[in-house]
Amino acid sequence: MTAPRLGWWWVAAPVLLAGVVLFAFDEVRAAGYTIAAGLGLAAVLRLVLPTARSGGLAVRSRGVDVATMAILGVALAFITSVLDLKPRG
Repeated sequence: MTAPRLGWWWVAAPVLLAGVVLFAFDEVRAAGYTIAAGLGLAAVLRLVLPTARSGGLAVRSRGVDVATMAILGVALAFITSVLDLKPRG
């Protein structure tokens, strides 16, 4: 038995990783938008690639995967846009 190929997940993974790195450097707004963009990219890749080539992006059916990643990406972008990052005091 061979392990399944991970496919095109590596295209979205560096974008998501860049968002985590930005967050570690206290760039919260940039990190949120970067992670949201990575989720959007993953959703588009899952939408256009055949399931056999989607690899790690294919978890459930195509519709559920695309909807989940797209909704999470849009929600994260919205939440990031309404954050109040001004110090109080």
